[in-house]
Amino acid sequence: MNKERIIEILNKAIEREIGAVFQYMGQHYRFPKDTHPIARELLERIAVDEMKHIEKFAKRIVELGGQESTTTGKVVWETDFESMLNADIAVEDEAISMYQEHIKICEEERDEKTKKIYEAILEDEIRHKKLFGLLKEIIKIEG
Repeated sequence: MNKERIIEILNKAIEREIGAVFQYMGQHYRFPKDTHPIARELLERIAVDEMKHIEKFAKRIVELGGQESTTTGKVVWETDFESMLNADIAVEDEAISMYQEHIKICEEERDEKTKKIYEAILEDEIRHKKLFGLLKEIIKIEG
């Protein structure tokens, strides 16, 4: 196994997750408290999920003898709720695509432990995308 290659992809994942945390938490605390309280709560919970992903990736990097990144990935600030959710869905799409590619790299490197971490987190990202899609539908119904 090429540890440096695995650490590199794990750090890319951490950077993406840090960006997602900033984006989702920013939306959570910027969104008016009296408007869509369920959406505010969901944004916070998903941000916490992303924090847990950072921890899992970072722990694996440390196990491999590496140093975890503290660089922030892309953050998108939108002002209206539908645009926010579209940006959030795009973040999840990027994560899904990235993690599917990282799983292939783990297979090439025969790193089953990191692969399992990615597989579990990939399931979360797919769920997050679905939740953001449902929120979009709720917002359309509520007007």
